[in-house]
Amino acid sequence: MLWWMWIVLWVALVAVGAIFLAVVGFRVFRRGMRTLGEFGEAMDRLEVNPPSDDDAAPRSAGVPGIPVPAVFSRPEDVRAARETARLRRADDRRSRRIVRRARRGQPQLLQDMPHL
Repeated sequence: MLWWMWIVLWVALVAVGAIFLAVVGFRVFRRGMRTLGEFGEAMDRLEVNPPSDDDAAPRSAGVPGIPVPAVFSRPEDVRAARETARLRRADDRRSRRIVRRARRGQPQLLQDMPHL
């Protein structure tokens, strides 16, 4: 092979490589810009502002279906909600136990009978 064929070959390889990298770089840039645009729209839709100390009610308290993260609630409210939920779960277990024992014909526990 002649010496100038090597030069033509390497120039062609470098040119094709540069064109390939330019095309891939352009596509990555466009996809990145599109992703950043969608991220900005999502941040606008999901804007979360923690309530200040002077706000008694959280911002999303009036909107049904949107739970307020416990991090933004007062500790006393979280403790009270946890205790209420714990007592409700205990009552649910007790009522299921009473029904199950009655269905099986087993004797009931006195502690399960609140009216006694």
